[in-house]
Amino acid sequence: MRLLIRRSLLAAVMLAVGTLAPVAGAADHRDGTIHRYGEIVDHPLVFPVIGTNYFWDSFWEPRAKDVHHAVDIVADKMTPVVAVSAGTIAYVNWSTTAGDPNPNPSRCCAVVVHHDDGWETWYIHLNNDTPGTDDGQGWGIAPGIVVGAQVAAGDLLGWVGDSGNSEDTVAHLHLELFDPEGILVDPYAALRNAEGNQVCLVNRVGNIDSLLGGTKLLKSGSTGKEVKQLQRFLTAFQREPGPVDGVLGPRTDGALRAFQDERGLTVDGVVGSRTRGEVAVVKLLSDRSSILGMTGRLLRKGIYGGDVRELQALLLVAGADPGPADGYYGSMTKAAVATFQAQVGIDPDGIVGDATRAALMQTLGLTPLVVCG
Repeated sequence: MRLLIRRSLLAAVMLAVGTLAPVAGAADHRDGTIHRYGEIVDHPLVFPVIGTNYFWDSFWEPRAKDVHHAVDIVADKMTPVVAVSAGTIAYVNWSTTAGDPNPNPSRCCAVVVHHDDGWETWYIHLNNDTPGTDDGQGWGIAPGIVVGAQVAAGDLLGWVGDSGNSEDTVAHLHLELFDPEGILVDPYAALRNAEGNQVCLVNRVGNIDSLLGGTKLLKSGSTGKEVKQLQRFLTAFQREPGPVDGVLGPRTDGALRAFQDERGLTVDGVVGSRTRGEVAVVKLLSDRSSILGMTGRLLRKGIYGGDVRELQALLLVAGADPGPADGYYGSMTKAAVATFQAQVGIDPDGIVGDATRAALMQTLGLTPLVVCG
């Protein structure tokens, strides 16, 4: 079954996946590389968690007060956390120690490493327990990890925990990666490659606010910023619009018509309200569809996580109601998965693996956005 997402579903999509955060400007680097805020990067790293873990591309996930700007690596408490690269300890955040008149466990526990190559990593939610307790006596940071200390790649920094605002969540490491210009980027591909796994992702579209907010018709011969953003969008959608030059010439016209045909729109080479609406749907879905990249864990009843919340949002868009998008894979979510599986001819076991991911991607019309490398 193929479900073409129409503009009439835009409100449902926005309800399911949340509003988009703005994309900050790009920065020029010493080697000529340009990174955008939230761009998925493949920078060489040592994997930061030793032992059994799981993670997904949780950058941009909707959270209670904002969207998530890091990758969470879930592991048992006291799993060792190591430096991903050689560098200098730039910041250490401890909880107050026993006997302090103003104990504040929420201050524990984080470490920042400034890499020798100019990059920077933040390691957050390190453990703040003594065994079986949450008493503010932080010991999630390893001895010798103090501001100014030098570390090599693989050196122990601390241990996985649930400190700060994660006391009510599963224990995990919250990892942030900044490039040499201070741009916060998405380290998902770097982490996958550090594990030696193939990276398959739903390619994000990037900033197209002018295109989505515009009202004038765009057609052959049109020029300007909106056309340039249209060309960037079509390139991400694996069409061939030609140079991103802001001119809607023959190649861009052909790529636009191919997109319209793929999405079940009138194939007229004109960007009006319906085509803009469909572009907006694809944008919203692609920015929240990292679990469709065929590298995630099996999702089944009883587990919790941001990838489950993302699945719930996409199931709702696909017409299968999983209940609240709360990140818990309960009975309603399992039933929604089984309903969707039955509709697309998959064994309705209520477990999300590669076949269900592929079917959901096909149903949502996101197949052209998947890139493996």
